[in-house]
Amino acid sequence: MISLLWVFVGTLVGMLIVAVFSPPPRDEKGVPTPDSKHPFHTATGCVKFKAVSVPCDGKQTSLNLVASQ
Repeated sequence: MISLLWVFVGTLVGMLIVAVFSPPPRDEKGVPTPDSKHPFHTATGCVKFKAVSVPCDGKQTSLNLVASQ
């Protein structure tokens, strides 16, 4: 039979384990932003972006089209 005391103790132990141990870090691919000050490392080298202000008009090109070419 399950006792309420053991449920409480198990919950406290579970919370303690979760609070003390952290999961291993993941290597997630990130996308640099124009505000990034550091170079972005890729498989072929490093890139750094510079934000340039441009006028807005109706002849904008989608980045998806540029990437597919």
